[in-house]
Amino acid sequence: MNADNLDQDVIRFFEPFFEKSTTGFEFSYRYFSDQPKEIWNYNGYVNEVASGIWKAYYQIPISVAHLFLASSCTEILCFAHLFPQYVDKTVSIAFASVGFLPSRENYRELTNEFPNAKIHLIAENSLIGKIFDCKIALWSRTIDSKFQINDDLIKIEFGSQSLVLPVEKFSLNYFEVISGKRIALRTHKPVKGFLNFHKLFTAL
Repeated sequence: MNADNLDQDVIRFFEPFFEKSTTGFEFSYRYFSDQPKEIWNYNGYVNEVASGIWKAYYQIPISVAHLFLASSCTEILCFAHLFPQYVDKTVSIAFASVGFLPSRENYRELTNEFPNAKIHLIAENSLIGKIFDCKIALWSRTIDSKFQINDDLIKIEFGSQSLVLPVEKFSLNYFEVISGKRIALRTHKPVKGFLNFHKLFTAL
């Protein structure tokens, strides 16, 4: 399955926020680093953006109750296809992609724009996806962090603290348990066996 197989309600909901070209679905980001657009090609390949902001919402920002953050627009559309209850223009929901290398400045801009929104994270079932979750969760507590991977261990420096955890056990939930920091963000992951919602969608 590819972009044209998305539920029509999903396409109609997001249509004002992307361009359909001969290449595929094209999503324009602000503050892009070296690539202005994410492209979901018709052959299924996704040309991602490293860092920037893409947004989709219908309600006034101050009234948005839930903000879904992802590393790609493609992930958001596939997630919406699988969870159609979120595709409703009357519901106070916003979606945003910040690229696979999010910046604190971009995150801060979004939380300032949507000050009353609960944050939901859509990231893949991979080490990069788990670092994405953890980094943003710590930013929600105004804490910067650094991650270093050494073989099967990951070192996390956050604030004045540091932890070394096994890569195989690492996740936002595991980090919260070990560090004692409870962070009120909800993460959304595809069912086990799938790297991300795009892979799950294409397997349908």
